[in-house]
Amino acid sequence: MKTFNLSWGDRPIQLETEGTRTFLRLGANLRVDVTDASLDQLDRLAEVAADLADVSRDRIRAARVADEVAAEDGYRFVGVPYQRGAEAA
Repeated sequence: MKTFNLSWGDRPIQLETEGTRTFLRLGANLRVDVTDASLDQLDRLAEVAADLADVSRDRIRAARVADEVAAEDGYRFVGVPYQRGAEAA
């Protein structure tokens, strides 16, 4: 099995159909054939996507809290550093 990284940011995520095949399109560069994916696998994909959204929401909330505390202390902006890593995936 090969692993490769792709960053798609806010590029579209959509389903595509060609004949009898169904693909999940992630941005312009990645297309995954999901024609034969089981319902369990598709449900798991939805769960993972929801987990990723929760991680992103938590990161945004943490940054907002830091900004609010900084504002109360008279600072205009304080960023919360973070590193992307395996725990975010």
